[in-house]
Amino acid sequence: MGRILILLRMDVSALMGYTGAVFKDFFGGKWGSLYSCCIIMTWIGVPLYLSLRRFSRKDL
Repeated sequence: MGRILILLRMDVSALMGYTGAVFKDFFGGKWGSLYSCCIIMTWIGVPLYLSLRRFSRKDL
């Protein structure tokens, strides 16, 4: 997700052909950026929450 966002911000999606056009169509707008940021935050948040919950129960 991060790589796609960076490619779209650098406007090199035209070099990626059909896939770049699909990515630009879906992720290029305001809602696409919001969606991908939510996915990235979920990707970070869920493992962080699970690890904090697990480590707080153990006596280190």
